[in-house]
Amino acid sequence: MDLDDHAIEVFLEVYGTLSRAGPGADEHTLRALDALPGATPQAVLDLGCGPGAQTLALAGALPDAHVLALDLLPTLVATAEDRVNAAGVGERVEVVVGDMAAAPVEPASQDLIWCEGAIYFLGVAEALRTWRPLLRPGGAVAFTEPIWLVDEPDAEVCDWWLSNYPALTDDPGVRNQVEAAGFRTVDSFPLPASAWWDEYYEPMLDRIDELRERRPDDPVAHEVIGAAEAEIDFHRRFSDQYSYAFYVVEPATAVMSSPR
Repeated sequence: MDLDDHAIEVFLEVYGTLSRAGPGADEHTLRALDALPGATPQAVLDLGCGPGAQTLALAGALPDAHVLALDLLPTLVATAEDRVNAAGVGERVEVVVGDMAAAPVEPASQDLIWCEGAIYFLGVAEALRTWRPLLRPGGAVAFTEPIWLVDEPDAEVCDWWLSNYPALTDDPGVRNQVEAAGFRTVDSFPLPASAWWDEYYEPMLDRIDELRERRPDDPVAHEVIGAAEAEIDFHRRFSDQYSYAFYVVEPATAVMSSPR
């Protein structure tokens, strides 16, 4: 679908009003945070922050840290900023419009780079190579990435995924990309089915119903609805074959340290 202004507007009526921009939950954010090696982060860069759900979780778990969150979409940045201010953490959490490939921070200035559900825009290896110069010594990166959970997925879901994300691979494949970028995997774990439904697909179904009622004769709305419903249907039928997984990684040349 061509993402002209109208298409973006309609797209955001479904996806831009969700509390999360993708599968996840605070419990998984905090589990990944707990797996970090080294000292507690003081400077955190949240890339592709979306509406800011994980931004708030990070701010709550790291009360002494400064968090810079950025996203390309001004609408999502405004939502995240409103949530940050409502939570009373605006003095140490900044939300800006920006590109994760060119984050507005100095080299060697970040203890932690976070990216839930968005690293695929750059690709795992390319993103890690891009972000590595931004890390301080001892710094780490945490991200989520879709993976296959089975060796031979059903042909129908395989074709659908590869038409949308040809780089999709399994856990060893992601680890190989991490290694190719000069990092090592500290910890990883797949997200359960609940991470797709509770804060993502269930509220998305409500948005779909609202959009269908508001725009009954809009062909772009029909296309957005169709794509969203197809995505949900695939996960309903094939959730045992794929999921997102969390990865906590650090530069391979870093001094190896025990988790906190």
